[in-house]
Amino acid sequence: MIKKIGYLIILSVFIFAVSAHAQNKKQKKMAGYLISNYEVECMGTGADGTQLIKVWGFGNKPDEAVYQAKKNAVHAVIFKGIRGGKPGCMTRPLVTTPGAEQMHSDYFNTFFANGGRYLNFVSQSGSEVDRIKIDKKQYKVGVVVSVAHAELRRELEAAGIIKKLDSGF
Repeated sequence: MIKKIGYLIILSVFIFAVSAHAQNKKQKKMAGYLISNYEVECMGTGADGTQLIKVWGFGNKPDEAVYQAKKNAVHAVIFKGIRGGKPGCMTRPLVTTPGAEQMHSDYFNTFFANGGRYLNFVSQSGSEVDRIKIDKKQYKVGVVVSVAHAELRRELEAAGIIKKLDSGF
């Protein structure tokens, strides 16, 4: 009897550990494309509705981390806004509807796919890269990128994710 109770306790602890790990994995990959622990900082504004942003990304190689940083920059402009750093960047995100990321997950999964459309709205500004080797297999890379805020807004309006500015309240 005691052995059965012991086995049940061990089995329930194992099931709990597996489910907790799955939830943690879901939090790390929001809508299937993004690690959520990134940092962004406003570096100023550029011409024609662009924002200069210093952003950090993680990857197994420095090049992978740079691509992740570019995804993070576009994600921040769309969903988080740019709150830190110098003044000038839009502090409000483009998408303010709660749950919009999950409601339009099909769109954002293809938009943020490797080589996806997000690359049309972000470009690396300069060749400076801050590279930190975290462990044997992972790098943290900081780059300054330019995000085409106005063009990104038009893209999201055309996709029906956000309302047009001239649509009223």
